[in-house]
Amino acid sequence: MKRHFLLLPITLLSLSLASCGMQESSSDRDSSYVAKSAAQNETMAVSEAKSYDTYDGSAAGSDLITLTRGAKEGQKLVTTVSLDMETRDLDAFLKELNTATTGAEGYFESSSMNGSSYDAIDKSRSASFTARIPEDKLAAYVQKLKESGNVLSENSYVQDVTLEYTDVESRKHALTAERDRLYELLSQAASTEAILSIQQRIGEIDSQLESYESQLRHFDNSVSYSTVNLYVMEVREFRTVQSDSFLQRVKTGFKNSAYFGVELCTTVLVLLLGLSPIWIPVLILVLLLIHFGKKRREKEAKAREEAKARREAAQAEKEAAAATESNSASSESK
Repeated sequence: MKRHFLLLPITLLSLSLASCGMQESSSDRDSSYVAKSAAQNETMAVSEAKSYDTYDGSAAGSDLITLTRGAKEGQKLVTTVSLDMETRDLDAFLKELNTATTGAEGYFESSSMNGSSYDAIDKSRSASFTARIPEDKLAAYVQKLKESGNVLSENSYVQDVTLEYTDVESRKHALTAERDRLYELLSQAASTEAILSIQQRIGEIDSQLESYESQLRHFDNSVSYSTVNLYVMEVREFRTVQSDSFLQRVKTGFKNSAYFGVELCTTVLVLLLGLSPIWIPVLILVLLLIHFGKKRREKEAKAREEAKARREAAQAEKEAAAATESNSASSESK
């Protein structure tokens, strides 16, 4: 009975401390909600106002700087930039991309490349990358990429995760305070049941704290390193945003047709050379058959002419013999 009387107040005190911690966490979140929601709305408004589909000159560079540096003190902003670009030399562009990423102390999260075969008519190649760049070097990094090729479109998006970050952080602080009080109770506990109960609760708190710390690390990484999604295609000529004149479109169409014709002839030539071990012996065999067939036909024609000449000679001899007999008969009759 005495052990149960000691366990009851310890359990009640633990529950009251947990309740106080949760109330403190709730009050902290409620007090910061108004200020943080206003900051979030302002940031989302900036993001929507600065999103665009095409890039023109250096104006977008200043817009990106405004997006990445417009955060107020204490805000947690996650920046994502998407670029669609063209280049005339993909290999040179990739070298510049690697140099820029290394210089910005960033890294590639994912990458992929697509290219046609060597004998294809359309030899265009493309590549896509997802890079993580420190937030303070994002504007210079993106500007350097733009100078390496032709930008078809650029989209920037800023997500405010301040509320989520503050909520997780408040829960972490509340659980940490509860765990510290439980350790104090653990040092004062006299019964085995009380010790086991407090240790079980401490284990649950440690598990929850690990989850919260993982979420906070994820938020910190997303805030510290912005995401850059890049898609680049290798082309012969850069596309322009403005509409071309009629003569310009005719000129472009003629150039494309000429290029297609040259590529088609090149592809056919490569195909013929690649199949030469097959069609060259066949061609030689056909030529030999034609040659020997012609020789045989000439020989048969010559034999027919000789036979015809012999028949004509024999006929002539018969006619001459008949004429001689006729003349001899007429002489005898006289």
